[in-house]
Amino acid sequence: MHVQQTIATGKGRFGVAAAVTGNLGLIMMWRLLDVTDPGFYLVPAGLTVLAFTELLKKQIPQSAHEPLRYIGALMILMSPVTQLMNDGWVPALTLLATSVILILLAIGLKLRALVYAGSAALAVALLTMVLKSRVDYPFVPWLCGIGLGMAVIGIAAFCENHREKVLSRIRFVSAELATWK
Repeated sequence: MHVQQTIATGKGRFGVAAAVTGNLGLIMMWRLLDVTDPGFYLVPAGLTVLAFTELLKKQIPQSAHEPLRYIGALMILMSPVTQLMNDGWVPALTLLATSVILILLAIGLKLRALVYAGSAALAVALLTMVLKSRVDYPFVPWLCGIGLGMAVIGIAAFCENHREKVLSRIRFVSAELATWK
């Protein structure tokens, strides 16, 4: 009913009421099913915050857009973090997948805040995967370190040889990012 009211009247308050009702319904369902994984609770709430920040841009003050985007992103990305080092590989892979999806969504919406949050979560997921693999495969951190060092040297050499092209592309990307919110 709230969704129909939102569509019919164009007023966001009905949509907010529908989202709150939907999230409360999900919370009650997860509690009845004894689901304790924080992702089941935080991901829908985070998606709701992000969606309403974008849908209600005109009603929400401009100064609140960025913090709300960060809050929504952190709600989504922090759900698997509590279990990263304790459980198996599922939380790390979940964080990896959600961070990549969030980065792609942020690029599509041209939102720097979500790109930053998603990139940080992606780095945490990758670091966690390397640290977890050292138990079963102790050579993996060494290989990752050597690979990272070789990549840095390779990128530095490429940038030195193609200095003007790289600088022009950096300027282009910087100008494009300046137009993002």
